[in-house]
Amino acid sequence: MNIRLWVLIAGCLMLAGCSDPVDEVDHEDEGDEGEVEETVFDPMTGTMDRAAGVEDMGMDRKDEMDEELDGM
Repeated sequence: MNIRLWVLIAGCLMLAGCSDPVDEVDHEDEGDEGEVEETVFDPMTGTMDRAAGVEDMGMDRKDEMDEELDGM
C-alpha cells in the first residue's frame, strides 16, 4: 500500500483515540433535574428570549396588517 494511505489511517486513529468516549455520562447531577446551573451565557440567552418575544409581537402585527390590506 501507499505510504500516504498509512499516514492518513494512522492520523485518523490518533484523532479518534484523543476524543472522549461517547458512553461516559456525568451522573453527579442526576438528582437535580429541575435545577439549571447558571452559566456565563445566561444574560445573552435572556436577551435572545426577549428578542424572540418582540419578533413574535411584530409578526402578529404584520399578519393583522396583511389581513386588513387583503380586505381592502
